[in-house]
Amino acid sequence: MQPDPRTVARDIPGMLDEVFPQLTTGTVAHINTQIAPVPIKRIPPWLLQSSKLQKAMLFELAYTVGEQLLQGATSIDWEYCFTETLNRQRAYFDAKLPKNLELHDKTIAETVGKNLSDTLFAMSKAQGDPIVVRPSIPGLEWVSSGHGDFALGDTLIEVKCTAKRFSSADYRQVAMYWLLSYSASVEGRGDEWRRFVLLNPRNGEKLTMRFDTLLSMIGGSRTKVEILLLFQSLIGSRIKT
Repeated sequence: MQPDPRTVARDIPGMLDEVFPQLTTGTVAHINTQIAPVPIKRIPPWLLQSSKLQKAMLFELAYTVGEQLLQGATSIDWEYCFTETLNRQRAYFDAKLPKNLELHDKTIAETVGKNLSDTLFAMSKAQGDPIVVRPSIPGLEWVSSGHGDFALGDTLIEVKCTAKRFSSADYRQVAMYWLLSYSASVEGRGDEWRRFVLLNPRNGEKLTMRFDTLLSMIGGSRTKVEILLLFQSLIGSRIKT
């Protein structure tokens, strides 16, 4: 099977280090100074500590709840969210859910899911664009197509629910998604992402930036065309594993 772009961005960072040589710890720290707060309902630490679910699984569940709320659900279909969360996590990890969700797990997932949906509804209203759930990410050669989290017009939105600030891996992922969209736009197969948002509905943080700005900081003074050509040469020389 062809690896999807999320997997490539996570598992083959060395290749993207060549494409984005200035995506360093210092650059990430500088970019993170532009993080802005968003109003959320916070999770008490004791409640989070009471959950026995793996944190990745717990917040994937919250993401699924948020999707339901965005689609107009007035009540949460926990059976659907339970199954969908397991299916999504199994695509990347050896995931296993317990037979039943505890009340505190549901409370956390509902709180973060509502934070997510409320924030996206507010962004959609402010920008005047509808919310697109799981926007398509085009493939290229042995990199398969995939899906992002959300989009508003030409703005890609990726959701992160870590306790820490956004990391180099997060910026590497959105840069990878931009590369694939730019390649598709050059070939007439799609549109280029112009902006991105990293959103954390767990701790109420959001970073908004134009891709051109990000590329000027991490691309080693290359033009967009030069970045794409380098990327194509690198993936063309790699044997699919």
